Amino acid sequence: MNLTGISRFILLSMGGIWAVRGDAVTSDSTESLCSDPPRGQCDFYRDCLEARYNCGPDGYPLGYGEKYCNKFSQSQDRLSAKGQKWMLDTMECLQRTLVPDATGAEGASADCKALEDQAFDSHSVCYLQNGLCSLEPQDFVAIVEIVGVQGLFGSWDSIKEVVQAAEGCL
Repeated sequence: MNLTGISRFILLSMGGIWAVRGDAVTSDSTESLCSDPPRGQCDFYRDCLEARYNCGPDGYPLGYGEKYCNKFSQSQDRLSAKGQKWMLDTMECLQRTLVPDATGAEGASADCKALEDQAFDSHSVCYLQNGLCSLEPQDFVAIVEIVGVQGLFGSWDSIKEVVQAAEGCL
């Protein structure tokens, strides 16, 4: 092997090491995202839940979780300061509830249907424990407009969570 061959070998080896190190960084950052979702972000649904479960565009991670997380994030200026705090706290609660599923921890959902059930079961709890009942009327109007009638009443799971949240405010 001549000097040029050695130089190429070293450069290729360095590139391979850097490529491996780059993958490790990506893996570490994804692992961090999945075990400790950043407040106010929606990447968790795609990069953690969808990546693990592959439920498709209509499954819970993309078709509900990410969809409504993005809708709220893009419309948060329609909420009062108290409504925005409720939104961020609720988003955090909903994602943290699913961390075991996102990381494959013991007791993680076995499939997309189990994940969807687990996720929907947390909705009313997260809404209520973060102060849904103390929001101003204009926040309720904004929430209904952001989510839409289909989002509120488009499935039995949605209806069940709306009813449970309403009962929690009585």
